[in-house]
Amino acid sequence: MIYESTLYKVLRYVILVLACVFVLIPLIPLVFMAFKTGAEYSATSVLTPPSNFFNFYNFSYAIRVGKLGKAFLNTAIILVISLFFQIVFTSMVAYVLHRFDFVGRKVVKTLFTLTMFIPVVATQTLIFRMMYAAKLINTMWSVVLLYSGVGIVGIYIMLNQLDTISKEIDEAAWIDGAGFFYTFFRIIFPLMRPACTTLLIINGIGLYNDFYIPNLYLNSDVQTFTVALYKFYGSMSTPFEIVSAAIIIGMIPIIIIFLFLQKYIYNGLAAGSVKM
Repeated sequence: MIYESTLYKVLRYVILVLACVFVLIPLIPLVFMAFKTGAEYSATSVLTPPSNFFNFYNFSYAIRVGKLGKAFLNTAIILVISLFFQIVFTSMVAYVLHRFDFVGRKVVKTLFTLTMFIPVVATQTLIFRMMYAAKLINTMWSVVLLYSGVGIVGIYIMLNQLDTISKEIDEAAWIDGAGFFYTFFRIIFPLMRPACTTLLIINGIGLYNDFYIPNLYLNSDVQTFTVALYKFYGSMSTPFEIVSAAIIIGMIPIIIIFLFLQKYIYNGLAAGSVKM
């Protein structure tokens, strides 16, 4: 029994070390290249550390020429507005589906579920024409509108959270004279914080990394970070050490958010996990 326990511990650490190695292998050369000069990048291996880790020329060049600062601002505005409306709309839809029994309730839930099987690309021709007719093309509001939609994954996360909130709370509020909107926004919605945190994390990272929608609906004057990075990288004259610095810049916000919100991330994913 002791031998099996020791073997299990050894295998566990071996697997964890191998997993860390596979994750770090692409990142370490990327960090090294971001701090190298052009001559140093050409003369050394990608696994050779730079001679000066305080060489920030590549970063400043990427921000200035690639217009990454403006792209960050556009991305932040789009994410804040989109995630706010997405969380509010998703929680409201889930509350109605969970708390009220009405004609067509199962049909509505089924229709939301069916959207999981429809590829995003298959609907973009029609959606693009609608956006063009509304004169929203090449404005960030087109992306905000598309990102603010309600998804079935978010609905199930909210429904799972609502299962832990007693319906007697709603009934007590109604008896005291509270309306439906007051009951939801002042009583129920604050109790759904773990599910909202989960949805914020999952969709926030997904929208931050999304390339297809912003590239399709935005022009060069209004770009998100992923589009700006792609077009900056697509230039044949851009040295790869500067591209590496631009990639590192894009990773920094995610790392900072994780370091400050990791407790809420773990708690939110545990409390608001999807139950199909």
